[in-house]
Amino acid sequence: MNNQINTQNNLLDEPPIPVKVQKRLAETAAIKQLPKLIEAFQWNQKDRISVVGESIASAVEAHHPDVSKKIRSMFGKEMRQLAVKPERLLEFEEARHGFDAVILPLEIQRECMEIVAEHNRSSDLAAYGLVPRHKVLLHGAPGNGKTMLAEALAFELSIPFLRVKYGGLIDSHLGETGKNLQSIFEYTKTAPCVLFLDEFDGIGMDRNDNRDIGEMRRVTNQLLIAIERIPSSCVLVAATNADSLLDSALKRRFDFVIEVPTPTVELRFQCARKELSPSITPGHDVLHLADRIALMDLSNLSAVVDFCKRIRRDLVLNAGAGLDTLVGPA
Repeated sequence: MNNQINTQNNLLDEPPIPVKVQKRLAETAAIKQLPKLIEAFQWNQKDRISVVGESIASAVEAHHPDVSKKIRSMFGKEMRQLAVKPERLLEFEEARHGFDAVILPLEIQRECMEIVAEHNRSSDLAAYGLVPRHKVLLHGAPGNGKTMLAEALAFELSIPFLRVKYGGLIDSHLGETGKNLQSIFEYTKTAPCVLFLDEFDGIGMDRNDNRDIGEMRRVTNQLLIAIERIPSSCVLVAATNADSLLDSALKRRFDFVIEVPTPTVELRFQCARKELSPSITPGHDVLHLADRIALMDLSNLSAVVDFCKRIRRDLVLNAGAGLDTLVGPA
């Protein structure tokens, strides 16, 4: 009896496993499952992919809850048939920057954060019979960050960035453009992603435009149906420099219609300060030039970035001797 009590006491006295060790054990358990996951993918065994995916998610849940959540969303039981990417129609990219890299008015920043918040709380919305809003139309003059903003959304949501190849999308053969669109939208059902359609006015033009041809009217009709049916796991971001050319019914399909405006003096100032940060001008402090650059007649943020690159290049090649020529004397 005494021996049994002593054994129990010894078990109780054992120190807990350190958190670092627990984390290492969990990661090791997950890594051991990877060969099984790869094999399941090779044979397209959907049920097995779900089981192994759940095993990995459970192993890392305690120490990597965000990773676990993402694994479950990717390998859940409702995972669709593995799709083949239409190579000539899509670029499959990993987003390189978030919202902090994009210079935007405060109200647009807030709208974009709403999109991210809704997708991060999709299960909460589902309990109320709702899905995250996921269709975004960006319009405005070129060079002010529409493409960067689309990529930033993918980064903030930690999902792939699928960029449509416009040259491959538009086909001279009757009916092929519509088939291309169908292939793209079908592929986006595979898993969560951001689908970016630039030059959107080229395929979503107003059906009442007298210059339109029958083929493009059919494409617009097909777009209306495809956008209506696209799953909420796919964030569709369409961009155009000429929203007035878009079909009005098409515009109504979007949850967010956001104008990315020509930059104000304040936005040009923010952009110049970012591009002249001491972290990318080692040994030189030229932040004081941001005020003067903001007042220059630079048409868009892309022009501001290019001008600041000229300054940084002069710092490298001429130790700043050409700054007076570029921005004028102080």
